[in-house]
Amino acid sequence: MTENSNKDFMTRYLSIFLLALPILLIRCGSSSSTEGSTAAADPGRPKTPVSITTVATDTFRLERTFRGVTYYLANGDIKSPIAGYVTHVYVKIGDRVRKGQSLFGLETKEAFALDGKNYLNDPTLKNIGKITIHAPDAGLVTRVMAEEREYVQDGTLLASFSAPDMFVFLIEVPAEQDSLVQVGSRCVIQLPNGRQIGGRIARTLALTDSLSQTERFVVKPDQVMVLPARLQLNITFTDKVHTNTQSLPTNAVLSNELQTEFWVMQLLNDSTAVRVLVKMGLQSPGKIEILSPRFAPGTRIVRAGGYGLSDTASVVIRK
Repeated sequence: MTENSNKDFMTRYLSIFLLALPILLIRCGSSSSTEGSTAAADPGRPKTPVSITTVATDTFRLERTFRGVTYYLANGDIKSPIAGYVTHVYVKIGDRVRKGQSLFGLETKEAFALDGKNYLNDPTLKNIGKITIHAPDAGLVTRVMAEEREYVQDGTLLASFSAPDMFVFLIEVPAEQDSLVQVGSRCVIQLPNGRQIGGRIARTLALTDSLSQTERFVVKPDQVMVLPARLQLNITFTDKVHTNTQSLPTNAVLSNELQTEFWVMQLLNDSTAVRVLVKMGLQSPGKIEILSPRFAPGTRIVRAGGYGLSDTASVVIRK
């Protein structure tokens, strides 16, 4: 009885196995087909379009710019010795004058009213009330305050002049940056008309502003020039210069939100880019110095489209 039961059990088990076998084979085939299709789809997955650039060799400068003003260390003032009218102005700003040269013609209001007429026909009265002001010394006219037919009082300032070598620029440098600006330091002076001229620190003034904590320096231009006094402009000093260093466009360098880590996406081939951590140096408008690592010449870097890419990404180069 027991032997028959065992035979029946084995028969039923074998029947169930035979019935289930086709189903298992179908499932295995389906799984293999799915894996095969997935493997075939990987090469065709979406790629990020990017623009590329190459590492360049460039020069970077760290510059400091300070506000400066034009100034004349010594001025000579020309004042009216009488009250009267200005009849002639013989000079203008920037003129070089020699000692004894005519600067202004003046007339008293009585002589001005006669308008040169000599009603008494007396030759000795011809020039009464008329005077000519002459330059007391050679110099450069820096200001002209009077105009023809203008009435001036006794002692009115008519003009100022200075020796050409007395024209300088004054700059105020914060105390914490005075190590950058020293006597003999070279600089570039940006003139209001856009021109640039060279200059150097000639000396320091023994005067410090107690409120702003700044120190004043005298900048001597490389060429003789004349500008109005108290004209504001920029004067730039070069702190550091790095030559023959690696350079990349600013938008090629990426960072985390806290800007504590910086990297670029380097192309291994035409379809794969990898993240490479970099150390930055000086910056100029539109470009950044890369201190490390040292890239091989012609290394291709993602310039645009690299934001949000993973450490290793599939890319396609924009033509």
